[in-house]
Amino acid sequence: MNIHPAPRVPALAVAVLASLLLAACGGSTASDPAPVISAFTATPATVALGDPSTLAWTVTGATSLSVDPGVGAVTGSSKAVTPAVTTTYTLTATGPGGTATRSATVTVNVPAAALDVACSGAGCGAASATAYAGTGIGIWKYRNTSASARQISIQITGVAAGKQALLLFSNGTALPAPTVPSAGTLVFPPAAAPAPTSLSLLPPTAEETRQAAHDAFHGDLLAANRELGLSLREAAAAERSAPSTAAAPVPAQPLPTPVVGDTRTWLEATANPVVSYDTTVAATCALPGGRNAVFWVDPRSTTNGTVTAADVDYFKTTFCGPAGAGSDGGFGRLHALLGDVWGGVPPGLGTLLISDTPTLQDVNVVFLEVQTSVNWAGYFYGCNNFRRGADARCGATNEALAFFIDSGQVKVSRSYIGSALLHELTHMVNFYQRAVSRNIPNDTWLEETTATMTDDMVTPLATPDHVTILPGQRILPYVRSGGAISLTSWQYPVQNSYALAGAFAGLVDRRYGTAILTGTIGCAGSGVDCVDGLIAASGGTSFEDDFGRAGASTLGLFPAVGVPAGYGYPQKTSGVYTIPAIDVSQYASSRKPIATSLLAGFEGGSHTYQLDTIPAGSTVYTRTGVAVPAGTSVLLVIQ
Repeated sequence: MNIHPAPRVPALAVAVLASLLLAACGGSTASDPAPVISAFTATPATVALGDPSTLAWTVTGATSLSVDPGVGAVTGSSKAVTPAVTTTYTLTATGPGGTATRSATVTVNVPAAALDVACSGAGCGAASATAYAGTGIGIWKYRNTSASARQISIQITGVAAGKQALLLFSNGTALPAPTVPSAGTLVFPPAAAPAPTSLSLLPPTAEETRQAAHDAFHGDLLAANRELGLSLREAAAAERSAPSTAAAPVPAQPLPTPVVGDTRTWLEATANPVVSYDTTVAATCALPGGRNAVFWVDPRSTTNGTVTAADVDYFKTTFCGPAGAGSDGGFGRLHALLGDVWGGVPPGLGTLLISDTPTLQDVNVVFLEVQTSVNWAGYFYGCNNFRRGADARCGATNEALAFFIDSGQVKVSRSYIGSALLHELTHMVNFYQRAVSRNIPNDTWLEETTATMTDDMVTPLATPDHVTILPGQRILPYVRSGGAISLTSWQYPVQNSYALAGAFAGLVDRRYGTAILTGTIGCAGSGVDCVDGLIAASGGTSFEDDFGRAGASTLGLFPAVGVPAGYGYPQKTSGVYTIPAIDVSQYASSRKPIATSLLAGFEGGSHTYQLDTIPAGSTVYTRTGVAVPAGTSVLLVIQ
């Protein structure tokens, strides 16, 4: 068999054929030119922080274009960019003949740092006025002390993806700001806002609903007590200028201290019509300072089991202290911190108020099996300190130092009532020490804030089960609120002012111990001026400064340990008091990702905020055009 070799194809023909096939398939050949970038510019080449620059190019022979960093694929002949820092952009042109690159730089003029470092200590994560240390809690602050709104730019380097930035606006004054704040523009924002998965829109619990009703009643009665205090000033002045010729009311002499088993009828004056209750003495005890406490119980409460002998012992220990240790009870502690609940009556008021002579008035704790639906758990009413016939508003006075407690609420939560009793004791002391003795009425917000300080400091030590309501009934509701609550104008129940009072009280308690609470008894002027002076005397800066710290600590979800000095709610020892730590970070699922709207403007004593999460690829946090109203502050928290 003959084998014939295949005809030989010339090498040149092979090359030509391969070239034709490659071209037909869209590939490049040695004859395809590379793309040409004849121009790539940035206009303007220098910008202020937050201003844009336009990248423009002229390119031939390219099938695709991209710009780095941070821009990606582009089309057309230009692209606007807003860099947060000076950035060199590289244009890459790709075509059949290969790739070409060219660069242009945008220089960013960053203004001098608007923020000052506002933290110190081991937990402070602020490396400088413009840099985050990478760990810890970084806190920076700008205060607008001018008479008009100011716009600032904020830039902090050293951040990382996943870190959170809280821009907290704080109006630490008693007056509304003339304008509202604005968070401005976030440079290099995330491609899409994260879903608000951290927010738990849970309906209020039965306990929270009950507490809200009690607080509403409490606020109304507090206003009535304040009006009584104000009227004493007017009455004293009138009696001094024109002594009355009418016969004085029959003096309300203190009754002898009863013994267990004695009975008395009490008038519940907040009911309409007034209701009378027959009660029996269940216990008595001696109090520091020479008074006695008497615990009266409605016999129906005993029959129904709403107030048991164990309950009476609990309240006796809470109020009077353990046997032989009266100074450790709630009364003894507040007596040492604030003074007595009653005493000498100033000239001009002798015909109006009950007498503390020839023996001291007892302090009466009265448990009533309330027969109608009420919105109170317990209360102190200043009318009971008036003589019968002395004031038309107080016709149902009991002429005694008294607290009234709804027995049914004891069955619901004895611990809560123990806390409420000492809260009301603070109001009783304030009524005498400020309104009666010193002729100084309390601002409503300060009256409630001092009572909340008792909840925070005194109640956990005086109650047998160490009750503390501040975390769950004050701090948590403020975290949930999203801000936009005024402390100083006190608009409860439209706003949960009690929650903000607890947040602020807890902050200053752990900053200064008992000094602020004790100092409020003797300082005149507005509540803000009073607390401002007390903070300065205790080594702090101002009310404004600590009000911002309280907002950052709560809405910033600060943990109990590892926080910068002067922030958060760490454990504090002050004399005989150990104030427990509060971990606000446990409430992270309850913080609103978007703050509550400022429908009434930026009110005095209020906070609002902007919450940002640092996106992937970002190492710089930048906001421009941040508007800070006159007289207010902005704090930046990164953690």
